[in-house]
Amino acid sequence: MAEEMDFESFDKMDDLDWSELEGQIKKEQDTGKAAPAPKAAGAAPAAAAADANAAPVSAGKSAIDIGYLLDVNLHVTVEVGRKPVYISSVLGYDHGSIIELDKLVGEPLNLLVNGKPVAKGEVVIVNEKFALKIIEIMDPQERLHYLQA
Repeated sequence: MAEEMDFESFDKMDDLDWSELEGQIKKEQDTGKAAPAPKAAGAAPAAAAADANAAPVSAGKSAIDIGYLLDVNLHVTVEVGRKPVYISSVLGYDHGSIIELDKLVGEPLNLLVNGKPVAKGEVVIVNEKFALKIIEIMDPQERLHYLQA
């Protein structure tokens, strides 16, 4: 199952056979006993179980520990702006070229996770490095819309 696949993103999640996990959930609901969470290769289950950020997923009356997903790598990007350009324009760029983007000064920047927008924020400086202060998280319905697109 998931142990056999190397994930860079969630793109391959639909290819997994979830029937075993679904069967455990159904059995758990019938007996009222907690089913053990499947273990991912290289995951540290003790650390995940003790992690305060580990979120249980509700499955009816019982919950499944999704701590094994805590080690999945995600690609986080802060989008300053976009602009469609022709190849001839890109080839004409030189040191000192200025590219005008579609965002206005002071407008919130997009936070993308695996290329999908999840939040908006503003630039701050922390220890002489740029950082993003999250000011708005998209509601779950809006995030689902982007995931389905």
